[in-house]
Amino acid sequence: MILKPRFEALPWVVRQGAVTALGWKNHRRRYGDAYKKWTKFLGQSNGWSVSDRLAWQRSTLLSLIELARAGTIHYARSLPLIEDLEKSETLEELLLHLPVLEKQSLRNHAHDFRNGDVAETVVTSTSGSTGSPMKVGHDDLSLQRRFAFLNDHLRLAGIKITDPSVRLSGRIFCDVGKRQIKPWLYNSAERQLFLSSYHLSPVHSAVISEKLNSLAPVLIDGYPSGILEVLRLLESSKSQLTSLKAIITTAETLHPDLRAKISELTGVPIMDYYSASEGVPIIQQCPFGTYHVRWQSGIFEVDDGKSIDFEGDGELICTSFVQDRTPLIRYRSGDTVSGLQQNINASCDCGLKTATVKQILGRVEDIIRTSDGRSLGMFTYRTLKDIEGLRETQVIQQDYADFKVNCVVAPGADPSKTREKIKEAFERALGYSIRLQFNNVEKIPQGPNGKVRLVISKIPRN
Repeated sequence: MILKPRFEALPWVVRQGAVTALGWKNHRRRYGDAYKKWTKFLGQSNGWSVSDRLAWQRSTLLSLIELARAGTIHYARSLPLIEDLEKSETLEELLLHLPVLEKQSLRNHAHDFRNGDVAETVVTSTSGSTGSPMKVGHDDLSLQRRFAFLNDHLRLAGIKITDPSVRLSGRIFCDVGKRQIKPWLYNSAERQLFLSSYHLSPVHSAVISEKLNSLAPVLIDGYPSGILEVLRLLESSKSQLTSLKAIITTAETLHPDLRAKISELTGVPIMDYYSASEGVPIIQQCPFGTYHVRWQSGIFEVDDGKSIDFEGDGELICTSFVQDRTPLIRYRSGDTVSGLQQNINASCDCGLKTATVKQILGRVEDIIRTSDGRSLGMFTYRTLKDIEGLRETQVIQQDYADFKVNCVVAPGADPSKTREKIKEAFERALGYSIRLQFNNVEKIPQGPNGKVRLVISKIPRN
């Protein structure tokens, strides 16, 4: 048996070469004809009337339903016939004829949702509300639509796709247990520096500061907790990125206190970006602070626990127009917002006229604190998503090196081996030895609000 070396254990030049090759491959995949077509469409359609928008959404929804019925096992048996839906006079009436898709159904029967008529080129893993990842397929055309929205988001801040940027990567591409001369990899195809979020410690502050200043990025994007750590390292080394034009936060909920800390250290617009690896519709915050619902990307409804409506507070019910390989129709996202309003005639200084939300509440995940001063967000997703036999997890941090993990293990899986894999994954991410209490449970315990907290850290925040 030949054992393949872990990617992060390879020489830096080998890892850099691999990232360069992958960068050029992804660049061609992301910026093809569909990307150009959708970029043009977004520019043209932003000024459409309310009636034209609703007519386009209705027509697009019907096309999506027809595609899903023809190509997937699930929707072929769960959706009404097109000829019956076409009788609906309004978009709202049409939607009411469609069942709500629960996340657990997609998680447990992913194959039934994959459209056999659409070529799959990429598979992504989601973090999931219970820490159990699910794998979702995508096609190239869908990816290009999503990157068209990203380009439009950058345009609002005066940034081009080709401008130099820094990405806080949650992937482990450097050996966490070792001090790194270069805790980054560079994607030359898109002038994007992948900075290891596992090496944001004082021992690396000098080399990180020097690298970022030589790159002169106009944009930093990634988890807000990681971005804050980068900015604090720059501050400690008395360095300032005068080239910076904007910060885009993703994946984690951008709480007001976190936004304030980031803003204090930069003074540039912070543009929060809501999406999900499943391919849900998109909400983008413009430089003026407005959360814009990009109606071309799909339809959002909110469930407040009593009823589902197109305005108000509650859990997002999503119908995506940017996902063909795994269609999402009235998909219960698990994320919550406040203040969804269909005020598309309201003006914003950025020029967009869309429905808006007041705040993206998201899921609350505590931050894991390390003994050397790092803060790691999205911890369960980052460390445990690839462990086979692990269905659900909850991490409780008692102290820097003292953890308790509640796990739901799949039938047939060996709990003792699962425990060892978890311990190995934790130590790989943290860079030091830990004590681990492993509890094999039937169900992850819920909090007082009925929700599951993926991470509970008993170490006080700074």
